[in-house]
Amino acid sequence: MASVEEQVFECIKNKESFVLDAGAGSGKTWTLVQALNYILETKSKELKNNGQKIVCITYTNIAKDEIIERTEHNELIHVSTIHDFLWGCIKRFQSVLKVKFLELLEEKLAKEQEALSKLTTRSVIGREKSELKIARYKEAIENLNSKTIKINYDNFPNYKKGKFSHDALIVIAEKIFSSYPKIRKIITDTYPIIFVDEYQDTQEKTITILLNHLKGKQDFTLGFFGDNRQQIYDTGIGEIPTEHNLKLIQKTENYRSSKEVIELLNKIRSDIQQYQPPTNTRKGEILFFHKSDTTNFSAKLFIEQYLKDKWKLYSVDDVKILYLTHRFIAKENEYEELYQIHSKNADVLTKNKDNRGMSPHTDYLVDIEEIATLFKENKIQQLLKKISFEIRTFESKKKLNELLKNLIDIRTTKKIKEVIDYVAKNKILAPTEKMKNYDLEDEEKREFCEKLMAIDYSQFIRLYQVQQDNTPFSTKHNTKGDEFNNVLVIVDDNSWKQSYNFDDYFSNNLANEQRHNRTSNLFYVVCSRAKNNLAIVCVSHLSNESKVRIKEWFQETNYIEINT
Repeated sequence: MASVEEQVFECIKNKESFVLDAGAGSGKTWTLVQALNYILETKSKELKNNGQKIVCITYTNIAKDEIIERTEHNELIHVSTIHDFLWGCIKRFQSVLKVKFLELLEEKLAKEQEALSKLTTRSVIGREKSELKIARYKEAIENLNSKTIKINYDNFPNYKKGKFSHDALIVIAEKIFSSYPKIRKIITDTYPIIFVDEYQDTQEKTITILLNHLKGKQDFTLGFFGDNRQQIYDTGIGEIPTEHNLKLIQKTENYRSSKEVIELLNKIRSDIQQYQPPTNTRKGEILFFHKSDTTNFSAKLFIEQYLKDKWKLYSVDDVKILYLTHRFIAKENEYEELYQIHSKNADVLTKNKDNRGMSPHTDYLVDIEEIATLFKENKIQQLLKKISFEIRTFESKKKLNELLKNLIDIRTTKKIKEVIDYVAKNKILAPTEKMKNYDLEDEEKREFCEKLMAIDYSQFIRLYQVQQDNTPFSTKHNTKGDEFNNVLVIVDDNSWKQSYNFDDYFSNNLANEQRHNRTSNLFYVVCSRAKNNLAIVCVSHLSNESKVRIKEWFQETNYIEINT
């Protein structure tokens, strides 16, 4: 039987679109890179002569950089996030962009007007907000109709200036692709092969654009690389619809995990049964602990008591702790107050500087920590690019050095407000426009800001360490694609509302099938991070039905009840 790579090469050769489903640890990225190299070996001359490029769409900038590095920065390969790729395809068609942007704004206006008509006169605040949105849409539409404005894609939308952001880009691109066959042909002629990495986490609208509007064109190939069971972002498509008749190729080796972990993964899912290839000789242990008393639970203390000797660990830091929610990480790292005020959208706290979305003040704190880090690491050139302090004389240089030394100190003793005021007053870093325009008349925003300013800045330092992955703790979103020798997963059904339920999952309760599938995917992702040893600690209720299944999966001798 032909190898996975040979099957992929055959699809490329025959211009047949395909899906590669690759189980965890199977070397999906390696196969993707092999496919790219095969194209370079067999089609480079043809691509150059035709002025064409291969496109590889990635989900994150980290993945983008990795693929560029592994294909040696070859100019025939265009590696891009989906937003950058779509914008690159449509940005030159300004007249078309304007038409479809206006169409989108008209739709938003009509939707908001309908919403307003359903609000009662008693809904004063709701009506005010709706009327404000309507006024903004009307102003933007009038501006675009009456002036020559270049349409642009930006991180922050400003409709009246012709700027839209991520979500609008996908909608506008779909409108353009569906309406203009010539534009579709220009794209497929320029990019005859498009690969999509981590297809399961790609938005359904994006996949629809590719499958409905590009697939089927002459001399054009689509290749999707990923794993439908590793979908952890709610916005992702999960599976490619079967009606598109793409060739399915499965990758079943597991080069990452021990035999024991692989056997567990095969029980979690049945669509792909993995095996341990001869080059992988890892052995390990899988354990499941149920701890009924969670008072003052500490993951590090748990490792010290139950895993350190058993796994012959040098330190508790030799274990990667995966918390499935941020609440436990905040508690363990002592920034609970900071977590609480962000609790409505706590996931933003784990996002790095390329994917922010907290508040303008919290984003400003990230910048302060970056400045402090650059100063401590003596990265002066990078530091000077980051700050707004003007250096004109030797004295001003000396002054800056004193200011930054003091900043390092006050970060550990002062409140957030005091540190922000110090940085702004001494012109180390200018406050952003978003900070200046922050709507403090909005009661919710004002209350958030007041609480943030009163917190010890040291809490933000500890949060920043988690953001930069300088602690042994991660949430589910930080770890997909990573691997660790020893993994401890903390399961707590009390920590989320309706997103997951492990007791229902283990007992195979399908009353809420969508939640069941989401929980199954999450459990598969976190368990598959382990290379050698894996331990699960459940600190919430488990039914007898759940315990029976857990004992089947982990073996009865590896199921441990802790009652103290």
